[in-house]
Amino acid sequence: MRVRVVLMLLLTQMLATSVCLSAQDKRTVTEPKFPPTCAVYAAALQSTPLDGPVIGNTVEEQNAESSAETAILQDKLKTCKRGGAVELTLGGDSSHNAFLINPIELPLGVSLIIDAGVTVYGSRDPRNYQDPTTPEITCGNFGPVSTYKVGKGCLPLVGLTGYSGIYGYGVIDGQGDKLLLGGPWANKCTWWGLTIHKNRKYSPGDNGPCGILPFANGPSGENEQASPQVISAGISQAHPPACADARKLENCNFTLYKFTIRNPPFHTVGLHGKNVTVWGVKVQSPWNIPNTDGFDVDASNVTVNDTTVANGDQQLVFVAAGTPMRDITVDNFHGYTKGGITILGNGTSVSNLVARNLQFTGDLPSVSGSTVNGVTEEEMKAKYGLGSYAQALPNATNDLEALQITDESQNGGGPGAQISNITFQSACIRDIVKPIRLQFVNNDNPPIVTGLTFHNVHVLTPTTQLLETALDGTILGQGSYQVFLAASQKSDGSYGTNVSTLDNVVFNDFSSGKTSLASITALGNELTTSTNVYPPAFNQLLAGTKKETKDYQGTHLILQDNSYDSMTAVSDPSLAYPCLGTMPFVSGELFSSALPQPGTVATNLRSVAIAAGDSIMLNAVVQPIMSQTTLFIPDSYGKQPGLLSIGSPELTNPVLFFEDSELIGTGTLSANGTLATFVVNDISAGTHTYTAQYPADQYYDTLNFGSVTVVVQPR
Repeated sequence: MRVRVVLMLLLTQMLATSVCLSAQDKRTVTEPKFPPTCAVYAAALQSTPLDGPVIGNTVEEQNAESSAETAILQDKLKTCKRGGAVELTLGGDSSHNAFLINPIELPLGVSLIIDAGVTVYGSRDPRNYQDPTTPEITCGNFGPVSTYKVGKGCLPLVGLTGYSGIYGYGVIDGQGDKLLLGGPWANKCTWWGLTIHKNRKYSPGDNGPCGILPFANGPSGENEQASPQVISAGISQAHPPACADARKLENCNFTLYKFTIRNPPFHTVGLHGKNVTVWGVKVQSPWNIPNTDGFDVDASNVTVNDTTVANGDQQLVFVAAGTPMRDITVDNFHGYTKGGITILGNGTSVSNLVARNLQFTGDLPSVSGSTVNGVTEEEMKAKYGLGSYAQALPNATNDLEALQITDESQNGGGPGAQISNITFQSACIRDIVKPIRLQFVNNDNPPIVTGLTFHNVHVLTPTTQLLETALDGTILGQGSYQVFLAASQKSDGSYGTNVSTLDNVVFNDFSSGKTSLASITALGNELTTSTNVYPPAFNQLLAGTKKETKDYQGTHLILQDNSYDSMTAVSDPSLAYPCLGTMPFVSGELFSSALPQPGTVATNLRSVAIAAGDSIMLNAVVQPIMSQTTLFIPDSYGKQPGLLSIGSPELTNPVLFFEDSELIGTGTLSANGTLATFVVNDISAGTHTYTAQYPADQYYDTLNFGSVTVVVQPR
């Protein structure tokens, strides 16, 4: 008889987060656990990370495959009882690693597990996403904003109903970079091409990246696109959640755990309702594609933990759609390029939010001299006609933010949002042009912001990746930072309410001693500083209680009708919140599973039972954090001729596996290019600790995985 043992997954990066999290979220939240598997579905397709599934490229072949796989998956989901999950596994010899599906909806209480090495690809035919409730909006097209609205016209690839979730170490790929195979832009445009069309200014009849534009009047800025989200959970808060009401369970309790989302066609994840947990999820899209929001949250009782977003728009957005949104905890968040954490005031309240242990960077994995991710400036100029290699650096857009509150009134949102009790704390920020941005459009019903605190925010010295550039890409010199603390000005000349506290906020100087903070725009604020603020220009804001523009020790101050109280006299950079090292550009997880036995179902990768003499499989999931897609966008962000996103280099080294400090084997990345495995045979009784490492290559630093400890009992 075998003696059962517990396999403890002691991932180093999870030690600080494995305890229950409590803050603004009113729930007691702990790390999610995989639900039990009720059905297994093995992959039939092969794929490669950049080219996608290996299948014929005609719409007939693709739709036949996606329809068949979707039908099988839906049947398996229907057979599950509440609390169970369908598990998508590698097929055959693990070279079969992919699924191709049309939109699905998870039943109430039923979840999806995507195993390590598996990729779920979304269909490339917009007709498969058409929302039958909005026939006036054609999915895969764009049109006037009077008809086409964000999030309308298309079903999400995966829709979640209450008490359901998506778990696993696998990947969902929205194929935003691949040509559409159906609809009005079939074989002419990608999902991202629709976005590029919409965000460009054209005259009627002009050619764009997908062909001649169909607009009969006005520039493209007057139009909206209909493209699907990858995941949508719950119902908009315009329909208030009532989780105690059995009739409204579909709007409560959603979990997203550990998996990766790549190449979203549009906004990536929409979260609505109440009781939402996002833990360990990663989002990847090119930095030069707008409208690829990571998470759009319209929910209450929310925890977002150990989550990474590298994309071309806001990474984490909180915007209430009709019902007040409150009680939100963000912890251990990692943002790469673009919009950071954003609160949008659009007429409905957002309150009781704490975001802590935050890291943001506007950098790329490898920039050496004038080489970006292995591509030289000469190659970029020759192929794309760039003005300089700076147009391949995200921060050259001058449009990167980390911590921001703004409003949406210019996009049709309602007036008078109430934003209160918001705290950003323990944040490390580097090479983000606008680390702190409070900026609202002028209107007579601006958001009312109260109880906003920036605590322990440390903005690190800019690197050579942050450059000051002209519109044509000409490098003007070393870049620096800007801060916006700007309330909305009403038609009578008064300002809206913006009450904020800066508590130990430090911008590092350059090594020469010159300040890295080039400008502070402060309009209509009630601002208090406490403990410490640096550079001293923050303490000089008190002198700007009237309309004034001045320079202070290299920092340009633009002040107008401000009110400041209790300005601290302390301005000491040595008191800054400690930021250790640079942000990594490769991520990994280490876990174990039992070796498959004849007649057994797939493991859920959480626990295993063994006895002395048995074997286990060590699984290392490792991948670049940022998108591997190279993409050039002409005339983007006002840059001539455009901006280039050079994909992160692939990982080429084998993964090393250790017992204690002894190397016991290696594993080559296979399956979908993210999974390396190693089998440990004939394990003796006792306690064994296994670790893994991805050794440094020319682009990435060494990544040390966490450890797996196995306690084995004698037979």
